[in-house]
Amino acid sequence: MRVFIAIVLACGFLGGCSVWPVNQDPAGMNYRRDANRIIMALQTYRQQRGAFPSDLGALVPGWLPELPDGPKLQYDPHDGALSYHYTPSWPQLRPVWCTSVGNTTNWRCAEHLI
Repeated sequence: MRVFIAIVLACGFLGGCSVWPVNQDPAGMNYRRDANRIIMALQTYRQQRGAFPSDLGALVPGWLPELPDGPKLQYDPHDGALSYHYTPSWPQLRPVWCTSVGNTTNWRCAEHLI
């Protein structure tokens, strides 16, 4: 019985530990890098056209060769902000939500409990 309780406690402790800081896992780093490329393309588009595009598809092919695969991006054409969410791989299975600070490559990311 003591072994069982020790195993349950160890699993609970390890399940609550984070291997990486929020959005610093390998997938999160790739998603943020791809989103930063889109932000840079949005900034260039706005400099050249005077306003942000109505949707991200307008960036292809003039400002980006293609939109990246990955989590679905939410885009606000009023201020050029992007947001996305994804679930890191095990052992960090809590969803992460990231939002750019306006049209910048500064990100606010937080874990969300299921």
